[in-house]
Amino acid sequence: MTKRIFQGVLAVAVLVASFVCVRGASAWGCANYVTVQWGDTLSGIAAQCGTTVRAIQAANPGLGAWVYAGQVLCIPSAYNPGPVSYPTYSGTYMVQWGDTLGKISARTGFSVASLLAVNPQIWNPSLIYAGQVINLPTGGGIPYYPPPAPTPYPHPHPDSFSSLKINYKHGLFVRTDPGGPIIASAVYKTIWYYRQSSVFLDNRGKVWAEVRLFPAVKGYTTGWILVKDQLGTYFTDPPINK
Repeated sequence: MTKRIFQGVLAVAVLVASFVCVRGASAWGCANYVTVQWGDTLSGIAAQCGTTVRAIQAANPGLGAWVYAGQVLCIPSAYNPGPVSYPTYSGTYMVQWGDTLGKISARTGFSVASLLAVNPQIWNPSLIYAGQVINLPTGGGIPYYPPPAPTPYPHPHPDSFSSLKINYKHGLFVRTDPGGPIIASAVYKTIWYYRQSSVFLDNRGKVWAEVRLFPAVKGYTTGWILVKDQLGTYFTDPPINK
């Protein structure tokens, strides 16, 4: 009889403790980490834990608008959250067919982790789609700078510039000189301006052209892109040959 009484008291105590825990979570915030249950939503978790959706997303880089059962979330303090710091970004990139975050990382020079940090809408790093616009982090990497319009000349000039469009779907690198260090990235289908008199054939059979950079990159106001390789493949429209 004593054992049964003890078991009954223990069961009541567990129920009371569970009720107090739920009420406490609702009133004073949640633990540092919570596991998403079936039927949970991000807004519901934020309301229960006394915080905001954006604060939870900031504490969980890469988290989008959806959550799934079993997912573990870091919950920022709701009692004294302090200012929420959001990553800054310096530009954008439009995802092309066949792109992955790994390819974009290699092309732009930014790590996958830094790309995810400024793109909380990407909740699954393996799921990006053509046409999607993603942010590029501030600092480091190989920034893309849109080229300016060419300087008009009243008369034909040996150093006049003509426009070209990047026709290679993976984009091209802009280098300090033909075959030199990379200083910028020329994205697919962007328009650039090259110096007509600069077209150069190197000793490997590759054709290069000098393009304008604005603003200057690492002190360079012009750079070089590969417009035709030694196999005869053209990378720009119109094709440029030497």
